[in-house]
Amino acid sequence: MEILNTPGNEQVAETEKGYDVSRRRFFQLAGGIAGAGVILSACRRTPPSTTYVGSGDAGLLNMLYIVEQVQAGFYIQAAITPYFGMTSSESLCFIDLRDQAIAHREYLKTLLGTNAAKPIVLNLSLSTFADRTSTLANAYALADIAVGAYNGAARLVSSTDFLQALSKIATVQARRSAYMRDTLTYNSFADNSAVDSNGLDLATEPASVMAAIEQYIQTKFDISKLPSFK
Repeated sequence: MEILNTPGNEQVAETEKGYDVSRRRFFQLAGGIAGAGVILSACRRTPPSTTYVGSGDAGLLNMLYIVEQVQAGFYIQAAITPYFGMTSSESLCFIDLRDQAIAHREYLKTLLGTNAAKPIVLNLSLSTFADRTSTLANAYALADIAVGAYNGAARLVSSTDFLQALSKIATVQARRSAYMRDTLTYNSFADNSAVDSNGLDLATEPASVMAAIEQYIQTKFDISKLPSFK
């Protein structure tokens, strides 16, 4: 897998070399989740420079697919350019998280089939990968976005075929956030920015998810038909 660096942009060119995203490996990483194929309509005219996310379940899955593309790109870069002082256990964790994100990304892409949004163009300039604090802070920020995205999608999705899978991936994201928070600041894994007043993980409106994730992306999206909590 090659990282193509251009000013202000880090774009992942995916060849999948060296990454095990086989069916067996995915089930190991994602806790044995299984998903049925989904046939959803996501056709709509949009300006050439804008990617239509979709509506209904297709829109929700594309939102999650976009989030996982960002996380995969982030962890690929973090693993290739480790920050100064990264321990062996932290290095192994980043490699595991890279493989998890790739597996989740490919799972969602398979669910969406021809309705999958085109691959995004990343902008990872918010993170200074040579700096431990910057890398870990962005890692848990992305995990927090993903937790809210999965919980929000689970609340809105109409099909039950993949609801269990989304819920399981949400728990993986929550553990990821907890690990990164605690690695950066001990015993901060469940502070009030990660859970609500009842100690529960947050569920985020799809539009808010896209607003939060867009700082890591150059691609522009049409999210006008995404479901909402209203």
